[in-house]
Amino acid sequence: MAAYEMCVSSKWPSDGLAISSYISLLTMLMDKEEDVHKLRAKHLVRSLLSNHELLVFFKSLACHLRLGYRYFVITEKIDKFKRERPVRIALHRFVYNNFKTIVVMLSITGVLAGIFRTLMSLKQHQP
Repeated sequence: MAAYEMCVSSKWPSDGLAISSYISLLTMLMDKEEDVHKLRAKHLVRSLLSNHELLVFFKSLACHLRLGYRYFVITEKIDKFKRERPVRIALHRFVYNNFKTIVVMLSITGVLAGIFRTLMSLKQHQP
């Protein structure tokens, strides 16, 4: 479909390269086989190929495609989103990268608080 789209596409600015733009954006999201697995889980990609084969396919296909107008519009919107919400993005990145550590620390804090309360209640009941 991308090859057909390139043959019949018009000139800039509304070039009609929607499929090529979509493939280029998906390729931008794929760096590792794990990324392909995540895209499959979200039903953005469906294929009988393995994760590695699909990654290689998209990477090799994307280098031959023309970037369409929609690709530039979407990447500009992504950049605008990142510029307008730097604190939110940094906080999300911190929580995402340190989620296990945060959960462990909260669990330890909960256990220590429970032990401290028990000791305080035992101390108050002594004559």
